[in-house]
Amino acid sequence: KMLRQIAALALVALANSQDTHYCPDGWLVNDAGSSIGCILLGGLDERLNKHDAGLVCEGHGGWLLELDERHSVHKNNVIKGMISDKVGQGNWGIPGMKYDDQWWIAATVNGHHSDHNYGNWTWDSTGHEVTWFDWYDGEPSDYHGENCLTYLRDQDIFGYGAYHWNDWDCDWVARYICEAPPSNYLDD
Repeated sequence: KMLRQIAALALVALANSQDTHYCPDGWLVNDAGSSIGCILLGGLDERLNKHDAGLVCEGHGGWLLELDERHSVHKNNVIKGMISDKVGQGNWGIPGMKYDDQWWIAATVNGHHSDHNYGNWTWDSTGHEVTWFDWYDGEPSDYHGENCLTYLRDQDIFGYGAYHWNDWDCDWVARYICEAPPSNYLDD
């Protein structure tokens, strides 16, 4: 009986020592910057237009990913790592841009833009101007009025890739990334 109690206490201590208690099941902890947040990466087979992706995030109690200006570069790199971990290595021998491997970011541009004139990009929820960029070479392209923002994967011949920003039509489909504040039950 004593051995069972010790084992139960050890399990409780292990569970409490993990940082996942900040976020609901299935969400990842984002500790980029000075505060903790929660990130939910949509399923690899789930692709939605940007509006519907935002609704899915609202249904989960969050919002579509934004990269606030204060911790944006670090957060951007953390999110790209999370996506890479989820997707894994691509198919060997097929290099190039993977337009079926894109993830929504909550920013929009008004007006013409190009790789020489990035345009007036703003974060969707705050309306604040995007002041830094992580574009691929040749992006943004404004191909047929691409006014929304995604992460896009470019991979090498061995299937390894990197994600950078791409302008994408808001009505086309991509995977979603939701974010939410950490659970506040610890504050009670």
